[in-house]
Amino acid sequence: MQAAPSSVSATRLFLAGAIGLTLWLGATFLWHVTYRQGISLAVILFLDQDFPALLGALLLLTLAAPFAEGLGWRLPLPRARVMVPLVLLFGLVAWAGHYWLFQDYSISRDEEVARFAAAYMREGFLARPIPMEWEAYRRAIMPEFFSPFGAADYWTAAYLPVNSAIQALFWQLGDPNLAGPALLMAGLFALWRVALHLFPDRPDAVWVTMLLALSSAQLWVTAMTPYAMTGHFALNMVWLALVLRGGLVGHLSAGVVALAAAGLHQWHFPPIFIAPFILWMLLGRRWKVAIFHILVLAAIVIVWAKLWPAFLTHVLGQPTDVRPSAGVADKVGSLFERLGDRWQPLVNLSRFAAWNNILMVPLATLGVFAMRWRQAIRGQEIALPLALGCFAGSALALAQGYGWGYRYAHGFIGPFCLLAGLGWAHFRRGAMRPVFLGVAVTLLSSAYLVWRTHSFVAPYAASHRMIDASKADVVLVDPRGGLYVTDLVRGRNGVPGKPMVMNLGMLTLDQVDNLCKNYVVELFDRAEFRPLGVPLARWNLGRMDALRAHMKEEDCDKPVQPPLPETEEEAFNAAGDVL
Repeated sequence: MQAAPSSVSATRLFLAGAIGLTLWLGATFLWHVTYRQGISLAVILFLDQDFPALLGALLLLTLAAPFAEGLGWRLPLPRARVMVPLVLLFGLVAWAGHYWLFQDYSISRDEEVARFAAAYMREGFLARPIPMEWEAYRRAIMPEFFSPFGAADYWTAAYLPVNSAIQALFWQLGDPNLAGPALLMAGLFALWRVALHLFPDRPDAVWVTMLLALSSAQLWVTAMTPYAMTGHFALNMVWLALVLRGGLVGHLSAGVVALAAAGLHQWHFPPIFIAPFILWMLLGRRWKVAIFHILVLAAIVIVWAKLWPAFLTHVLGQPTDVRPSAGVADKVGSLFERLGDRWQPLVNLSRFAAWNNILMVPLATLGVFAMRWRQAIRGQEIALPLALGCFAGSALALAQGYGWGYRYAHGFIGPFCLLAGLGWAHFRRGAMRPVFLGVAVTLLSSAYLVWRTHSFVAPYAASHRMIDASKADVVLVDPRGGLYVTDLVRGRNGVPGKPMVMNLGMLTLDQVDNLCKNYVVELFDRAEFRPLGVPLARWNLGRMDALRAHMKEEDCDKPVQPPLPETEEEAFNAAGDVL
């Protein structure tokens, strides 16, 4: 088939994408590694996971460029009988991956807090009452990400409740780890419906949109975790599908979805996604619809930034321990403060590129170039709000800590894929070989990322299992010498219990004495977690040296021991099969 005059050569697309990503990757390495600016967990993960994966992908993309042009396999029409089983398959992969890839362990404090809240919601509570015997130790047991409301008497997650409520619902149904896969499937299904709406006569563009999403390691790996970001992806796509459906039912339903999305964990995420579409409505003179969604944004602020904190104050009590941080002014001030000292676009967007389809950004760029600007300023081009949202999600590249890809842009993966579909529809027709090659390159790099993720998580999962198997009343975690060992301070399935795990660094000498006198206490420190493979970190705290010395004097420094083997086979394995 002859290419249309406005077509873009697949070879040029591959080479342009490779050159652009090479320049970005080089700048990232120079800034964060050569000149050591902004060293953080994201940079550590970038060097261990993303940099090698991107180098390999760039090499494969360059080698594939001369062979990129061509028809490729013929795909069936993207109808329900094809797409629904495909989406269900990816949901099953995400569910199984929580147990295989993450070893039934949530590595970050963000995830643990979400599961912690799901546990007390499942029991019918808005917060977990702190047992009287542990009130003096409440901050050592819940070191961070706790709500200040009633904090002297209750443990409450700092995040808004909807993500945890969804997990609690699936927990009641059998497994909270089904929540992420279910949301992933809902988001993929909604994305398919949006693609069908935008490309009714271009099944190839629908397939491009869906293949880019289905091959996104960020989407299906994050769905293996309790992170709220899978919910943001899903509800953003459901919101967009309802808005494009239109009518009274469509827009009212979209308003309800927006309110729910704002309550997932932080209320400011959905307004960033929705605001460009309101601009699009205003440019198109769809006044009533635009005013309705502006009122929805106002309702989001009223409900989640005003009424929810007031409700928690009424039910749980006044804020204690730390200041409340849910107010509008506080949220905006915090955002600008973080933009000043935690803005790291190079490393975060490099991670985003590594964990998504290698052709997603080049094709999305074509989608922007395909925009007819006169129609855009009249509100007739949906590429405009999609592009503005993608720009906002990328520009707010704040340090995220843990994350598989760049999770703060997670809710914009759908718009990126739709922009890519628009670019394909304008500049390409049929000839799917370049997309298939892009998917193949992406799957190879994703296999590497999955392996490195498994290797990174394994020592922490093993450490948690060792602590959880302890028969002691209390396990004190001395985190010095290990990277992010403080995140091991947690309960079992979100419930603090025996052993009660505490951060040694947040205890006083008198508190340690009291624990040693009244409870069976064990220590978990570098002697235990370093042999398990936890990365080394230089961290010393003189006060903790004094605590450890005192515990030694009191004979209260017994280490956590691995559980005894229960079978002969386990005993041989533990001994290295030495007869």
